[in-house]
Amino acid sequence: MYVFRYFLLTLGGITFFLLGLKFMSENMEKLAGAKMQKVLQTFTKNKYSGVLTGAVSTALLQSSIATNVITVGFVSSNILTFYSASAIVMGANIGTTITAQLVSLSGSDAFDITALGSLIAFIGFIFTFLKNEKLSLIGGVMAGFGMLFFGLDVVSDSVSYFKNFDWFRKIFLVKSDLLLLLNGLIITAVIQSSSAVTSVMIILASNGLLSFESSMFLILGANIGTCFSVIIASSNKPAEARRVAYFNILFNIVGAVVLFLPLSLLKTQIGSAFMSFSGSIEREIANFHTLFNLLVTLMLLPVLKPFTNLISHLVKDKNEKTIKNDTRNLSNVYKYNDII
Repeated sequence: MYVFRYFLLTLGGITFFLLGLKFMSENMEKLAGAKMQKVLQTFTKNKYSGVLTGAVSTALLQSSIATNVITVGFVSSNILTFYSASAIVMGANIGTTITAQLVSLSGSDAFDITALGSLIAFIGFIFTFLKNEKLSLIGGVMAGFGMLFFGLDVVSDSVSYFKNFDWFRKIFLVKSDLLLLLNGLIITAVIQSSSAVTSVMIILASNGLLSFESSMFLILGANIGTCFSVIIASSNKPAEARRVAYFNILFNIVGAVVLFLPLSLLKTQIGSAFMSFSGSIEREIANFHTLFNLLVTLMLLPVLKPFTNLISHLVKDKNEKTIKNDTRNLSNVYKYNDII
């Protein structure tokens, strides 16, 4: 009976977290409105400003999925090019890590972010009743922020109950680095939020249920798992938009493949290095999440043009294929007529 109770509480906490992210993201999108289109067009003149724009936009929206889906929409409407959008996607992967950074502060005795979030949520809830649309939307953002941390607090109180169960250990305490990566990928693909998965990792670690070394590989998988919804959203879009979605997943796959072996071989040394400047395991996980995405961006930024060209070659335009086939058929008809 207790198992079912704590399972429901954990599920409810994660739901509150995801609803908080959703409220924040939706209300921020409405606040930005048409301005976001102008901002993305203005500040993506080169790949460096594009990365910065993607990072800041996602830090505000609190959802890399939201930023990437909006970007896919702009590309399909010919507002942005695939090349400009790819830089935004790289920045979005960095910006989404701000959630984990905030969550990592909730474990600090000097800074009770859950209590602060509850106050912000209460004020935001009052704001949602105001007739001024802008203030009402700001209130929605504030309410979402509070729900996010309230949800995590519920998860934190409930999750420690499961530490002695074998199935729990097989998911989060498994010894295989590759299985940890796959677990992170699958869980994030189901939940559709790398921020939520990373935040739960921080809570597990703060309760002594997850090591920093294991969290590194879960994060590698989580970064890949969060890309699937963008691929689904782009499935019926033009080729340029689909290329953005595939760039997103290949960006994270390349990062995971390149870093997997060094992390696996040097996990103890890397753990010690992160602890030296992080101070706590919560901060370690949040910092690794941010630095991983920064490092992959720095790796791919110098070769962004050939990388996007490769994806353009792999993801073909269906209409282009049809035109080519029609041209071939016409040329065959002409040849046949010539023979006659």
